[in-house]
Amino acid sequence: MSFKEALQQQVLIADGAMGTLLYSQYGVNSAFEGLNLTHGGDILKIHQAYIAAGADVIQTNTYAANRIKLNRYGLADKTKAINEAAVSLAHTAQIAAEHPVYVLGTIGGIAGVTDTEIEPLTAEEIDAGVQEQATCLLQTQAIDGLLLETYYDINELKRALKIVCALTDLPVVTNVTMYEPGVLQDGTPLNTALQDLAALGADVVGANCRLGPYNMSRAFESVALPKTAALAIYPNAGLPDVQDGKTVYDSPAEYFENYSDTFRRQGAHLIGGCCGTTPAHIKGLVAGLQSRQPVTTKKSDLACS
Repeated sequence: MSFKEALQQQVLIADGAMGTLLYSQYGVNSAFEGLNLTHGGDILKIHQAYIAAGADVIQTNTYAANRIKLNRYGLADKTKAINEAAVSLAHTAQIAAEHPVYVLGTIGGIAGVTDTEIEPLTAEEIDAGVQEQATCLLQTQAIDGLLLETYYDINELKRALKIVCALTDLPVVTNVTMYEPGVLQDGTPLNTALQDLAALGADVVGANCRLGPYNMSRAFESVALPKTAALAIYPNAGLPDVQDGKTVYDSPAEYFENYSDTFRRQGAHLIGGCCGTTPAHIKGLVAGLQSRQPVTTKKSDLACS
């Protein structure tokens, strides 16, 4: 069964944060994507841990594996190799899994990042970074779809979606990041943004990062079920704290378990975790689902004209 077919028939549980676990091992000054080449065993173990926790969908360790961000660590010339290695590691975990697992090639938002930290990036430079990375991921022929995540700038995400849709027929997941519950950075309502992305061809539309389960749930109360796309919800573990100079998230896995079926009832076909989440949180999502049946109507549904 293809990823798209599975999404239509059941609620799928995605994995959680990769950077959170690598941050605890390697600190903030590491290029986490570069570890695909130097510490592949550690990346593989994280994929395997999420699968063991019950994840049906895992994402490649490629969030910042574009030429622009990799250049900060002197790794721009390894862009292709880093993306290829990431797919290979995820695919290795996938084929060894005891239940069906789908691999998404991840592309993170770029706006706001610069090579020199002085000159702002142009839209053309950002788009070129997306095009190159998407091409690298797709050429492996070992992914089941693409995940565009953590996009604060809705216009950047719309351009990225158009780029990848021109390159592939594989399913595309588009996750915006809200400034506050229900509202994007530029003031666009979440529901409007998601309906627009669905109209542009995204197979899955949703949100990730910044908000924990409670506020993410609040935000999706007023989101209508798109006619042509499924919904995705990837909350953070909760609010971050700083302990001994390190960012930590103290929210227990039970917090996620308590909201898992709420997200399903709000229309999510794909539920995962973002910053601060671990395999324990994903195990909680699995345990909290009262059904794998996606909902087809919402009491708070809005007109999707």
